[in-house]
This record gives sequence, structure tokens and C-alpha cells, in this order.
Amino acid sequence: MTERLRFVDATALMHLSRGLTFDPLQSAEVLDGALGGLEQKTGYVSQMQEWVRGGGLHNGECPTLPTGRIVADVTETMTSVGKILHGSAILNVEKEAGIAPVVFLNMSSPVLDIGMRVEVPLRAVLQGNPPLDNTYSVYLHVLLTSEGKDLVYYGITKRGWNLRFNEHTRSAVARKSRRLFARTLRDLITARTDELYGAPDDRPKLRGLITTIIATGLQRAEALDVEEAMVEKYSLASKHPDGLNMIPGGAAGLRRAASFKRKR
Repeated sequence: MTERLRFVDATALMHLSRGLTFDPLQSAEVLDGALGGLEQKTGYVSQMQEWVRGGGLHNGECPTLPTGRIVADVTETMTSVGKILHGSAILNVEKEAGIAPVVFLNMSSPVLDIGMRVEVPLRAVLQGNPPLDNTYSVYLHVLLTSEGKDLVYYGITKRGWNLRFNEHTRSAVARKSRRLFARTLRDLITARTDELYGAPDDRPKLRGLITTIIATGLQRAEALDVEEAMVEKYSLASKHPDGLNMIPGGAAGLRRAASFKRKR
């Protein structure tokens, strides 16, 4: 099937969605079809692909459309008989004109009955990029709560962001980690579970989860720099009330962790 794809790099999409319920090959096919329709109308996808093959961000800013931000919306749903369906649509978000295009992978958690979304830069899944294996990604987790808060956590990984998130989840639920992100996630999940079973509970509950791939295809030093900047600006708990990073990101965080270990 991958030979039939005109624009999408199925291997890259598979790398960035590893561990999800999403079928990356089916998702790549429907995404490629939607991008083909956009190309026919605007020629924009070819422009993006030419930019990617020319070096991407190393060759200047990502091309955008003046009419709005392009969002390629891919949705996975299950029918009443258990069949998995994938659909895709191209959205033009006028109020976000000038922002680089993105792919939304939308799904639901059958256990918690909440919506989940992964946001991936469109450039990262177009053909023409270097392979993503052995490179680093910087990710953002946003925990949406019943109180209307967006709690944020930044991290980096080389193995696939969702594998790392599954580790966070295990630490939160099974190992009862005392780290702020894991502890908060555990409390939100527990309250949501109690709500589903009809138990009265006034605690904030998990209402949704958004994961955004901030940057991908990076070397370790680059990823550490991006993470450090994002944590400092948005999610360091000592500075930001909705931040879930306990220590600085990047190299500063590694130094803090090493110092803590020496003092123990």
C-alpha cells in the first residue's frame, strides 16, 4: 500500500503513532487521500513537500496559506459491531493563519470514555524527510480536567512518545509514583473511574488528553534545548500553576537530577 501513497511517509507516521490503537497504514491512506484533494485545489502540498526535501526548517520557515492554518483531521471510530473505521478531512482554520500545518489523530479511550488527540506537524509525516529512527522528539501532554483546566507537561524521548506516556501511566496507577505528573494523572483517572461507576466524588476528573509533538527528528542536544525552553516558559510547577514539570527541562534538569542524587 505504501507504494500508492503520493505524499505521506507511512514509516514516519508509524514511528510517531507507535503504541496507539491507530492503524498507521490505514491512517496514512486516508490522510494521503485528503492531502490529494487539497493539492488539487491549491497546490499547497507540493509546495510543502518541496520545502521538506530542501531541508525543511533548515531552509527557512514552513510555507503557510494566507487563508488559514491547514489541519488534516484523521479520526478513528468503532462501529456498533466492532469494526474500526478511519476518516480524514482537511480543515482551514482562519484564526490560525500563519501557523504551520498539523495532523490531528483523534480517538477515544474505551475504558475512560474520554476523547484523545495527538497533534503531529504535517511536515514530519511528508515524504522527503530523513528517517526518524535514532532521533529525539519533544512532546507536550495536556490533561483536560472537569474544572476546565489544561495541565501541561513537556518531555523528550528517543523511543516513541507514547511508549514514554505508557510508562507515566503505569507509574501513576500501578506504582503510585509521587512525581507531580504521575500523581496528578492518577488522581484524575481515579476520579473519572469513580464517576463512571456512579460513585459521588467532588475531585477534578480527567475529561480528555491532548499530546502535541512539538519537534521531531532532533539530535539529543537540540531536543534538550527545546525541552528546557518549553518547560521554563510554560510548565515548571514552581513558576506556572498549571505546570506539571517538577524540575527544569533539558540540560538544566539533568544537572538538577544529578545534584539530587549526589546529595542522597
